[in-house]
Amino acid sequence: MFQNRYESIVCQEETYLLELVRYIHLNPVRAGIAKSLDELKGYAFCGHSALMGKVKREWQDTGYVLGYFGKREAEARKKYKSFVKVGITQGRREELTGGGLIRSLGGWTAARDALKGNVMSGDTI
Repeated sequence: MFQNRYESIVCQEETYLLELVRYIHLNPVRAGIAKSLDELKGYAFCGHSALMGKVKREWQDTGYVLGYFGKREAEARKKYKSFVKVGITQGRREELTGGGLIRSLGGWTAARDALKGNVMSGDTI
C-alpha cells in the first residue's frame, strides 16, 4: 500500500477499467491474505465481496462494474468471477503499473526502448 507515491490516473478506457478492477481486487490473494477466490468473497476490505453480493456497501456502485459482464445480476456475477479467476495466474502486470504514458507506450520495456531511441536520435526528453 505504501510502496510508491500516490498516483491518480484517469481511467478512460473500458478495457483498462476492467483490468484495473481485477488487478486491485486480486491484491489480497496475491498478498496471501485471502487464500482463494471463495475466501476473497468474504474479505471485508476489498470491493470483490460487494460485487459478489456478500456485502452491501451503500457507497459502492456494484451495478456499474457488473454491467460490463451482463444485464442480469446473477449472469454478470458469474462472468465477473470467471474474469477475476483468469487474473490469478497473470501475477503482476507491468503494463498496469506506472503512469498513463508508460501504459500508453505498452509498458516499461517499451517506454525504456522509446527513451533510448529519443536519446540516441538526439531528441530532448
